[in-house]
Amino acid sequence: MLRVATAECFTHGFVGREIHASASGYTGELGSEILGTELEGKVSVVAACFIPTVSGLRSLLGIDPPEPDEVSKSGAKAYREETDRKVAVMMARAVRERTGADVGIGTTAGIGRGAICLDDGEITLLGRTDVHANLLKPDERIRKRQLQGIKRSLVMFRAYFRCELDELLEEEWVEEVTRDLP
Repeated sequence: MLRVATAECFTHGFVGREIHASASGYTGELGSEILGTELEGKVSVVAACFIPTVSGLRSLLGIDPPEPDEVSKSGAKAYREETDRKVAVMMARAVRERTGADVGIGTTAGIGRGAICLDDGEITLLGRTDVHANLLKPDERIRKRQLQGIKRSLVMFRAYFRCELDELLEEEWVEEVTRDLP
């Protein structure tokens, strides 16, 4: 059984929830629109964490992320896009290692497009949203970016689960792939 853990910021834990719904065979309102029941009995969610703050990243994941460019009124970190990409990788790797999962998924978005990372210790996939938004200036783009981030995270995980990485890499939103081959 494939074990997955998520450390999520702008996707608010919904990626882990959707994977769990599919793995549990939930249908209807409880089910996953994107994954269906494809993962039933084949995947286990070790943890699905919503971690919007730097202090949360430090205490829960044991990482030392860069200081945020800005901080929201609620204390949420707000990095610019380039730093979000680096932090998403840190989050995915740390949640995988910390929980003993086979796969870690990290998502974060502050100012710009959202960053999505999937890491299994050998393969690191880095994707992004197309939607630009600013966490410090909330408007409808925040929600659009979140929904696209959830969908793309699930599409990325599904491609990984199905061993369809070559097809995934044809998507323009998958920015980087690192394969550490023996």
